Amino acid sequence: MEKSEPPYGVVALAILVVIVLPALLILEGFLLFHALTENLVIIINIILFIIGTRTYRYSKDSKLLFMSTAFIFVASLGVFHTLTYKGVNLIAGVDASMATQFWIARRLLESACILGATYVGKREFSFLRLNLLFFAITLALVLSIFGGWFPACYVEGIGLTTFKKLASYTIIALNIFALFRLKTFGASPHDLFKKVVGWALGLSAAAEFMFTLYSSVYDEFNVIGHLLYLFSSGLLVVYVVRKGLDQPYDSMFKEVYEKAIRDLLTGLYNRHGFEEMAHASFERAKRFPAAFTLVLMDLDNFKSINDDFGHAEGDLALVEFARLLKESFREYDLVARLGGDEFVVLMEDGIDLAQAAIRRLEKNTEIWKLKDPRREKLGLTFGTSLRPAGSDRGLGELITEADAMLLEEKSRKRQEKVQQGVRADEYR
Repeated sequence: MEKSEPPYGVVALAILVVIVLPALLILEGFLLFHALTENLVIIINIILFIIGTRTYRYSKDSKLLFMSTAFIFVASLGVFHTLTYKGVNLIAGVDASMATQFWIARRLLESACILGATYVGKREFSFLRLNLLFFAITLALVLSIFGGWFPACYVEGIGLTTFKKLASYTIIALNIFALFRLKTFGASPHDLFKKVVGWALGLSAAAEFMFTLYSSVYDEFNVIGHLLYLFSSGLLVVYVVRKGLDQPYDSMFKEVYEKAIRDLLTGLYNRHGFEEMAHASFERAKRFPAAFTLVLMDLDNFKSINDDFGHAEGDLALVEFARLLKESFREYDLVARLGGDEFVVLMEDGIDLAQAAIRRLEKNTEIWKLKDPRREKLGLTFGTSLRPAGSDRGLGELITEADAMLLEEKSRKRQEKVQQGVRADEYR
């Protein structure tokens, strides 16, 4: 999870595991506790399947698709485990071993699939073929248990069989091996997978160790094991929801937001984006007082490019000038295209540094014009305004003042050209 995101899901899961379910165990007994715990895990497995598979087209995460597809079949084995548990008496002719057999089958499938997910990389899968593969494995496990071919796992009055203990240690080994596999993944975007799935694997291994210790299906080791397993499964939901839902939608909304505040041609902020960012800067200045200088500018005689070379060349000139702006001003200055050939910069500094940046821009513009004769007629006119530290002047006021200065400068240039006998319609 991102640092700024409160772990509400994990907190709720902890409350459920540490407080709610133990209280129900004390008040109502083991059977209700077991039924609720198992049903919650089954629901979690189904959620994993639905979210992970339905959001694959957005997440494009093959690990997620592989894991989540397997979990609907893990859930089905969990249903059989719950229905055949000693004392439930919903299926005739079952003994205490059958529920344990379904438990082992379920856990082996689950652990093997999580480990397998660490190997898939960016490999693409057919959703249908994955389902057919897991269905075949699950059907074989169910038939082997009901057919009496699956080794016994629990003997009434004696306890766990050697096979059950070996199978549990195999599950623990699969989880530990998967933990080591996580170390092979690099940093972001795999951090979430490593952290959340890593904790889930650790708790899963601890849960299975508890299931090697019990002698009665109702004893305390069974209780602790089920609680740890529920927490482990819940953490997988955190991963799937974050990876399958939050991250893709965050990315899409971020893209939409960026398009809303950016000028499509130059990539600079548009008027809306500039106003929003400037407002945020002014709000921050209420706590950390700072001076701001606004620099308004436009390109003189820009119309000549469109007239002489076409609008495509005019667009290219705007893109090139936007690049000059970003090179001439600082990375953290707010640079925007207000429209047409009019640009604006908001600097968190005084007028002296703004003037230095203007001189850099003028120098870079002259170099740009020398390199391309199609730009030789262009010029720059500026207008500036100052917002002193502690001032409450608004952005509109600053733009109005700078615009008045810009128009005054254009008028002066126009008059100079008239006096020189040159057409002055370029200063508009």
